[in-house]
Amino acid sequence: MKKLKYFILGSIIVSVVLLVSGSILGGFDQLDTLYQRGEFDIEVPFVETVDIKNEYSNIENLEIDCQIGTVDIVEYEGTVIKVEGKNISSTIKVEKDNDTLVIKDGSQLNRLINFNDDNTGITIFVPFNYHFDKVELEVDAGKMNVANIYARDLEVNVDLGSFDADNLVVENAKIDVDAGDIKINYLDSLDSEFKCDLGDIDVTLAGLESDYDYKTDCDLGDITISNYESDILKDSNQRGKRSFTADCDAGKITINMGV
Repeated sequence: MKKLKYFILGSIIVSVVLLVSGSILGGFDQLDTLYQRGEFDIEVPFVETVDIKNEYSNIENLEIDCQIGTVDIVEYEGTVIKVEGKNISSTIKVEKDNDTLVIKDGSQLNRLINFNDDNTGITIFVPFNYHFDKVELEVDAGKMNVANIYARDLEVNVDLGSFDADNLVVENAKIDVDAGDIKINYLDSLDSEFKCDLGDIDVTLAGLESDYDYKTDCDLGDITISNYESDILKDSNQRGKRSFTADCDAGKITINMGV
């Protein structure tokens, strides 16, 4: 979980505010004088936007970091993976690293303050029934929509944004949300791990409850499995050949079954 990260970040922010508050209070008169003289000016950094359209072959792994805007992963009738972007920051890097397709923002400034229009969008076109070895998907404050993913390992991490998927067929899945939302309409996995801080995870698993060996751990939040809520839910079930764990702090995890 990322609570410690937020606590440290919050402590740093408070310390900085206390440190500079005296200077700010004492500097208002100087700022007013500069403004009256016409010498006070603030320039907002300009981030260039571009359109992209690339094709990649021999890709086994997929790694995507969505800072802001929308990322769509869709299937199409083709033989190569295509990446198309509209109005995206020039700092966003789309590159092939050995057998891994990497899409991420290379600017640290853009991680803190993104000056792009939130209509920024990237679409990844994947051939039908394409099988990856490993897929890592991270969403910060943006939105990611996934039609179909077939892979051995899948990792999904969401901070403040949202993740919506229709069909995920994998061997191992790790699903983690901080304060955002994750909606998975169908997950076919042998082993799954769900972690939730303040956000929400809503997932429909293939099969029945009796197919799964599972363990749950809930603090202030709520876990619901097949309409059984955390206050009457068993902490574990050891009957199935599949397995999953659900760990919830102050958010909500809903696991539906029977598909």
